[in-house]
Amino acid sequence: MSRDELPLPWNKALLAIIPGLLATAGLVNADFSIWMLMGILLLAVFLISAYLWNIRQLPAWSLMAVGMLASICLTMAIGVIGGLAAILVGGSASELVLLVLLVALVILLWTSLRGQRVSPLVWTLFAVVIVCQLAVRVKYFVLFGVSWSVAGQWLNISLYAVVVALLLPVALGLCLAQRYGLLAALFVIGMLYMGFQLLVDVNHKVSDQMGGALGFIVYQAMIPMLFTVVAPLWFVRARSLRTRMSGVLALVGLAVILDLVVVGLAYGGALPVIIWISFIPYTLSVLLTLVLTYLLYRKMQSA
Repeated sequence: MSRDELPLPWNKALLAIIPGLLATAGLVNADFSIWMLMGILLLAVFLISAYLWNIRQLPAWSLMAVGMLASICLTMAIGVIGGLAAILVGGSASELVLLVLLVALVILLWTSLRGQRVSPLVWTLFAVVIVCQLAVRVKYFVLFGVSWSVAGQWLNISLYAVVVALLLPVALGLCLAQRYGLLAALFVIGMLYMGFQLLVDVNHKVSDQMGGALGFIVYQAMIPMLFTVVAPLWFVRARSLRTRMSGVLALVGLAVILDLVVVGLAYGGALPVIIWISFIPYTLSVLLTLVLTYLLYRKMQSA
């Protein structure tokens, strides 16, 4: 079949959001449970069906499912690497795992972008995304004081988050963008959603305060609905680049902000101001990653 182009027709657009509907139903999440296993199975069935229906070629509209599964596999791989590294060094191996991830990121970017003209704006965005994630955890110094141990935790967690949840999805998606163009952004949306665990309530504080209530059910459904259903549907149906990207940024931004605000309010006003402030660079890092995705993928051509 010929390569899909934006905007997708309604039949393919509705197929593209099936993984998002599974996430909204609670079957695709970051919790290792029977529900997660069922979600993995359903995503696999979805991809196999799409592959066979498209004459043994993976269609572009199925890429969000690929991204979700890639994120789950990445999490498992990190666990295995961390376990093996811990056995080798006889203790915590978080720095070694981070080094492996950083090397993988550099190799992916170098092999995918080699020989291509990359705008200085792209490299600037890479740097700003990293700075935003570092800024998110400046709160550690305010809450725990300035020390070498706090600085090490600040740097380790920030780099881990920016690599695993933000930049690796973009780098992995570059391979797909060479074939699918801007539609490979669906892959990044799927990985971003899983990487930041926007479906679950952070630290289980929300479920402690609202578990079982109607508001909690709405909260659990609203975040994945915005991130993996409404935003991707807007992305594949919008007819202009400006409308497409502005709509996606607004909808994903709304999902991230709602998630953070609900988590913050679940603490009953007990959160320090510095944590509320940290939500700003957190949200910016997600949105700028989507902008970075757009800039890198829009000119990629099919091999």
